[in-house]
Amino acid sequence: ATRTREDGARRADAGVARARRIDGACGGGGARATRVRGVRARWAGRMPRTQCLGTAIIGAAFCASKCSAERLARDLAFFPPEPPSYALERRVRGEDDDGETREGDAEERLVAVANDEHVPASYARAFQRVLDTFDVASVETVRGNEIVVMTCEGADEQSDGADVTIIMSHGNAVDAGEMAPFARKMAQQLACRVVVYDYSGYGQSRGEPSVADTYADIDAVVDFVTHKYGVGLDECVLFGQSIGSGPTCYFASKRENDIGAVVLVSPLLSALHVVSAPDAWCTPAKVFKRMDVYKNYAVVKTINAPILLIHGDRDEVVHQSHGKALWEAICKHTKPSDAVCEPYWIPGAGHDDTYERNPAEFVRHMRGVCAVVRGRYQKRRLTAGASVV
Repeated sequence: ATRTREDGARRADAGVARARRIDGACGGGGARATRVRGVRARWAGRMPRTQCLGTAIIGAAFCASKCSAERLARDLAFFPPEPPSYALERRVRGEDDDGETREGDAEERLVAVANDEHVPASYARAFQRVLDTFDVASVETVRGNEIVVMTCEGADEQSDGADVTIIMSHGNAVDAGEMAPFARKMAQQLACRVVVYDYSGYGQSRGEPSVADTYADIDAVVDFVTHKYGVGLDECVLFGQSIGSGPTCYFASKRENDIGAVVLVSPLLSALHVVSAPDAWCTPAKVFKRMDVYKNYAVVKTINAPILLIHGDRDEVVHQSHGKALWEAICKHTKPSDAVCEPYWIPGAGHDDTYERNPAEFVRHMRGVCAVVRGRYQKRRLTAGASVV
């Protein structure tokens, strides 16, 4: 970068000298200064921005993490809310308000309870009513962590037989409880089942958050959902917001033509791209490409399912250029026969208000995804029936 700047400076000086010679030959006065400034401005505009300092800091942090990308991501990328928005209690199913249990209904169930330390008193009662609409379960991952899974039922199964289920992987610094109001709205407005879960170390899930654990978490959740509710992968919509786009893309890329659809809201190109300017040199994403995590730009190419991209044009956390670049990658690897969902670029939306900016339009795009899933599901069933005949 230093050599490039020195090179540019020499060229600029040469250009200035040429401008002065020409100006002198033409007998110019004030016009000469204008041309000189113009030459300097043009060369200055060609000089790329660099992130050498920021990249050096990332490098130092990498060394401090014993050259482990997993450990660095664990230390820098995850921010579980403290305290969590909810607590867990075990209650007896069928228990009356007076504590009496009806005969035959002594089965225990897990319930989510609003955490007074997190939820304002003025909102606690309404928040609890939302939590009460969710079935809560604890699921063990292959890495030995117990994670919380919350399910909200929408309308009855559709007439075409597809039981659409949306599995939400939430963003950073929130937990499943905070996602519950949004998940409930989606269940009601889309007439489908919505599942939201907490990563290891988030909410009331056990363990510590890490990239490997988020992969194990979504594996466990999808397995739980398909077995408990009897739905196929082709009836599932994987919904990943912000950092949740990492495990979402990971899982979807592993299954060939199985997932019903994928929705990516404010998605990352990769973890290091979040701290890398899109038009700069010597960025962390370029220098430390091999140690990067959540490389969505690579795995999104192998997802054989319709993908809806949603991104606000004023996102200051994950720049919209991430979503645009992912869309370009998707288009390059899309076959003419593939179902395609047009991206939803939201004017004026930031990182966390993609739904609030225009709820009706957000729901319209989500309904389009559900319709695609139901259509593909029906087509596969008809094709399978015809082959049997």
